[in-house]
Amino acid sequence: MPLPLERILGAEMGRVCAQVHIENGVDLRLGTGVLQLETETVDGVEKVVGVALTDGTTVATEIVVVGIGVTLNVDWLEGSGLTLDDGVVCDNTLLAAPGVVAAGDIARYPSARFGRMLRVEHWETAIAGGEAAARRLLAEARGETPVVFDPIPWFWSDQYDRKIQLAGRPMPTDTCVVVHGSTDEFRFVALYGDGDRLTGVLGMNRPRHVVQLRALFEEGASFSEACERAATL
Repeated sequence: MPLPLERILGAEMGRVCAQVHIENGVDLRLGTGVLQLETETVDGVEKVVGVALTDGTTVATEIVVVGIGVTLNVDWLEGSGLTLDDGVVCDNTLLAAPGVVAAGDIARYPSARFGRMLRVEHWETAIAGGEAAARRLLAEARGETPVVFDPIPWFWSDQYDRKIQLAGRPMPTDTCVVVHGSTDEFRFVALYGDGDRLTGVLGMNRPRHVVQLRALFEEGASFSEACERAATL
């Protein structure tokens, strides 16, 4: 990972997020990995004294906090007849097969709003997906028309004195335009677009603006329309 959050926000905003940490005294080591923990025995107790990285450097330390990502647990579904491709592939109502629905981190569904398949790893989407999956099964049993599942992904994180909020699901290759504030001051709003499709609203210490612009997804606003609307806030 060359920059924090670059996989979602792109390099420009990844650099901004990295600078937030740097200005708060964090020594970021990016684009490298852990080779091994270095230890020494003191009074019969083995203690960590450093972390050797794959780039040949070593970080001296007495405490190690380990953060490990997740791997989708779908192996047990191999041979089930369900389509597995970066999760369980569903239709736009979360139906994976007749009488079978999926929800949560493993559900991959087509989003008309964003024009591509989505799989969202967030508890808020998991709750909404669980409710939508239940409604899908009930609709089938009652002979009703199922409701399309296409929520607006919503993420947030408080880091130091900065509140970071993201509505939507941009790609790192999307166009990113700062429409309010300044990245140098870490107080800004940026919009993402894929062509003229609005794909994301990113804010740092601009919660009111983000909430207002988030509503543009529901209105079906284009990227250019969103930029024009942002200029009036």
